[in-house]
Amino acid sequence: MVAREQYERLAHHLQQDGRERVRMTFADVARVIGEELPASAFKHSAWWGSDPQHTQAVWLGVGYLATPDLRAGQVTFVRS
Repeated sequence: MVAREQYERLAHHLQQDGRERVRMTFADVARVIGEELPASAFKHSAWWGSDPQHTQAVWLGVGYLATPDLRAGQVTFVRS
């Protein structure tokens, strides 16, 4: 199970990048957090949703929304 602190690495990565749109493969995200993503990230768009109650939704705190493409195994973070 991935800890909140590991997802915080993704928030830091997005802040450092700073672009309006940041496209990453799911493998890229896993490399940043240092752990494989859970199966639900590959199967359910809602995992990438905008509910701040979700542990992984750290992108919201740094001003991004996530739009996944499950078939391509990619996610695009767009500054909100």
